[in-house]
Amino acid sequence: MAAASAMAEASSETTSEEGQSIQEPKEANSTKAQKQKRRGCRGSRRRHANRRGDSFGDSFTPYFPRVLKQVHQGLSLSQEAVSVMDSMIHDILDRIATEAGQLAHYTKRVTITSRDIQMAVRLLLPGKMGKLAEAQGTNAALRTSLCAIWQQRK
Repeated sequence: MAAASAMAEASSETTSEEGQSIQEPKEANSTKAQKQKRRGCRGSRRRHANRRGDSFGDSFTPYFPRVLKQVHQGLSLSQEAVSVMDSMIHDILDRIATEAGQLAHYTKRVTITSRDIQMAVRLLLPGKMGKLAEAQGTNAALRTSLCAIWQQRK
């Protein structure tokens, strides 16, 4: 009887060990699967968020047809022309921002003011083009501030 009870205990140990060994990989696999599933969700969200962040506000292409329609109605731009215009605008804005940042740094300030932008435009654009751009920018800033004041009164 002792041998039978010992075998019964041994068989119950093996089944419980087998049950545990079978269940442990399932738990490990299920936790790994859950982690991978979570990573996949997070990764896809990040990927889509980055795409939206990259495309939003990064291009001036929607504005070129609007401006062209105001100036010359009936004309259109090719994709290559739009690409060239977009890269040119990005380059000019980058140069203006860099120059304005340097002007603020020279005067030991951390904030770029409208005067810094105005001076950067005057320095970067030659002759009459700089003066015209400065005048247009000043008028746009005045219109914006006057519209804001008008909206506050209503």
